[in-house]
Amino acid sequence: MTAGTRPPRRVHDALVIGAGQGGLAVSFFLARAGIEHVVLERSSIASSWREHRWDSFCTVTPNWSITLPGAEYAGDDPDGFLSRDALVRHFEVWARSFDAPVRCGIEARAVRPADGGFEVATSEGAFRARNVIVATSTYQNPHVPAVSARLPRRLAQLTPHDYKHPGMLPPGAVMVVGSGQTGCQIAEELHEAGREVFLCVGRAGRLPRRYRGRDCIEWQRDMGYLDRTPGMLDRPQDRFRGDPHLTGRNGGYTISLHDFHRRGIRLLGRLVDCEGERAKLDGELHAEMRFADEFCDRIVEQFERHIAERGIDAPAPTAEEVGAGPPEDGKLPDIVREIDLAAANVAAVVWATGYRYDFSWVGAPVLDPTGYPHAPGGVSACPGLYFVGLNWMTRRKSGILYGVGDDARSVSEHLVRRLSAPSTGRVSTRAAAVAAGQRPETCFHD
Repeated sequence: MTAGTRPPRRVHDALVIGAGQGGLAVSFFLARAGIEHVVLERSSIASSWREHRWDSFCTVTPNWSITLPGAEYAGDDPDGFLSRDALVRHFEVWARSFDAPVRCGIEARAVRPADGGFEVATSEGAFRARNVIVATSTYQNPHVPAVSARLPRRLAQLTPHDYKHPGMLPPGAVMVVGSGQTGCQIAEELHEAGREVFLCVGRAGRLPRRYRGRDCIEWQRDMGYLDRTPGMLDRPQDRFRGDPHLTGRNGGYTISLHDFHRRGIRLLGRLVDCEGERAKLDGELHAEMRFADEFCDRIVEQFERHIAERGIDAPAPTAEEVGAGPPEDGKLPDIVREIDLAAANVAAVVWATGYRYDFSWVGAPVLDPTGYPHAPGGVSACPGLYFVGLNWMTRRKSGILYGVGDDARSVSEHLVRRLSAPSTGRVSTRAAAVAAGQRPETCFHD
């Protein structure tokens, strides 16, 4: 080597981006196959669970559904729900068990095809790899609606990424915007901490935690619901629909908006505008409450049909299982179209309004016109570029602890076969790019 020249950079056989459930699952299979690889993690192992969940968070799927490869749940409470900290410890033990080659504190900022493989720009310089697996999950950024900019500047505004416990909020009432799983769980915690809570209700279903003696996730598993494929959805955008109300707190129980109302949580419609201290709300609260109840009724009907068709001996349903429905007198919360935030002593707003994905840093022609990866089975049209952990990637369970391992195994096997195949040189992906609605570019085989 001549003086002044740099040694060639190492080219990894595989580079995994993200050390959550998807990234560690892929790493497990690659390690077992003897494939040299590195896992880049911008923060720490299981960082989304560790850093972006509140202190009292626990899983909403039972412990038996933790079927991570090499880290299947083996405790004495299969029907319980792990706390945030217990789940993080589970990940840490898993990573140590196979000596996962995780490099923490390195943020991947861009991926692009280069010289027969890929170059990954990071906070610590460029990495080279023959294959790249993106395992950053579907959602990266909490969504905050534009109306947030019109709220009084005196209000503390947080997302679930920031919220940890009631004591971190300033004294006063709290407005929680969004009534999916996260919004309902945070609203309930704040109410039980003695805060006055206003919950702005959006469109979300609700599930019975248990029905006729079994957890709702167990029924869905047995009915094949968790194995539904994307083609079974009415619309592709349904992959991103919010999850129904559900909680695993205190062993898990059914929650409902009607129960919240009876307990003193103030239910409001959707927050649509704000002028000074006067928050404007739509008039759809009753419609959204009916939607949640009808969603529950439909899933219960499906459970009953399954029980009847299979001749399952199940105990009779109880009112506690189904949860609180509309009151017998039919009286629902009053429709409020405006609330004076100052008069109501509202001091903080928690935006539980969902998440958005961002794959703009993936510099290859593999994103559809909405910016979402087009990667059937996790295999993109750019040879050597893979995805794991996406919602509905192959099945309903793809993005959850119960199903990510299946997809990780499939992607890893494809990658191993690719590394074992003779080099085929430069391959055009023009047709795939055009089909995905992208500007045609070229990727390469090794």
